[in-house]
Amino acid sequence: MKKLLTILAAVMLVGLIVPAFSAVENVKVGGDIVAKGILRKYFGFINGGNLKTQRILYTGARVYVGAELSNNLSAMVRFINENDWGRNVPNQPRNEPRDVVLDLAYVKVADLMVPGLNLTVGRQEIQIADGLVVGSSYRVANYPTNLISAPDLGLEKAFDAIKLDYAFTAAPVTVSAFKSKLLVAQDFNNLYGLDIGIKGESLVVNPYYVNVSDPSRNMQVVALNLGWNPMEALGISAEYAKQFGEDKTPSPKKDYEGWALVVGVDYKFATNMKPVISAMYADFSGEKNANKYGWQPVAPSNIASRVGKIAYPALFKNGEGSFDIGTGNGVRVLKLGLGFQPTEKVGVNLDWFHLTAKETAPGISDSVGNEIDLGITYAYSEDLSFGLDLGYFLKGNYIKNSNSNSGVEVKSPWQAIGTMKVAF
Repeated sequence: MKKLLTILAAVMLVGLIVPAFSAVENVKVGGDIVAKGILRKYFGFINGGNLKTQRILYTGARVYVGAELSNNLSAMVRFINENDWGRNVPNQPRNEPRDVVLDLAYVKVADLMVPGLNLTVGRQEIQIADGLVVGSSYRVANYPTNLISAPDLGLEKAFDAIKLDYAFTAAPVTVSAFKSKLLVAQDFNNLYGLDIGIKGESLVVNPYYVNVSDPSRNMQVVALNLGWNPMEALGISAEYAKQFGEDKTPSPKKDYEGWALVVGVDYKFATNMKPVISAMYADFSGEKNANKYGWQPVAPSNIASRVGKIAYPALFKNGEGSFDIGTGNGVRVLKLGLGFQPTEKVGVNLDWFHLTAKETAPGISDSVGNEIDLGITYAYSEDLSFGLDLGYFLKGNYIKNSNSNSGVEVKSPWQAIGTMKVAF
């Protein structure tokens, strides 16, 4: 009898396990490891002084498991560890590597009730348009415990969110809506978004709305992104965002009236080495009086591509993407770029940024400076690549004037970053 019960129990167990495993149609495991050697000099002039030389060895590792289940159901889990070798972080204990943390964890249901309607729940990456307003929940100012010395190079950016996407079958239109909770360390707790994409033959129109709020603050953002390809080689883009609402925390309260504009163009030549030339103009409004805010970043991504890889962590307030140092705020940026492939496996990019302050005190120059960034990549194999980034920021008179009373000779910052990346 005991043996019979054992056999019956085994049969029942198999009967329960087999359906569970049969529901999994496909499982994919993978990840990537990035190692960087970072040398930075004089990044601290935002504080009226020169930050000591930073020599950083960094490793970022991500491992994911993705499963496609039956009934249009899929799931993704990804873990991440980012760590400086020896923990070269000011005021942090050494030899205490950062824990492995949850980077992605979401469930996606496709064709929920009606074809074209998708539901995604959990920690996921969300980006609207080019990431001017929403693209990363982590910013340099409040990167999780700031346990890496160069958080502007960090890999994490996911949101804890509920997201609905609907693609119309009768028209090239998609609609996305999401609700998210931002990091507690950020100014706002709640993030809502509505994103509409209309795709034509050569024109993409992308209006969207974002709301960020907590009990004492409410900021709304209305924006429009356009992408136009009048010919295969030519691409033109433009994005404008305007902020509304009020902040009751200061006394008297302040209104959100900031705006941002980014316009870009690139042209790809159909010749050897595949050269690409590009130009971009970015304009972030400043604070003209004490009762009105200038441009306030929400949860942006790709900031360095708009202002420069050195200017982003060294010049922008807490690295958040809003320009506010010394006696000026608001900034205009002109960018010119050139990219080409001298060989099939080697890519070269050269970018020049010219930064000008919008609102400055009397007697303070508006010339912030010029930055030159050189990037070289080498695809050793399909899975392994190497990179080298060199950058130099030539400080303008604005930097000199803003630090004239500090008693410190402010020097122009520069950096060199070597990268090795493997994907598996």
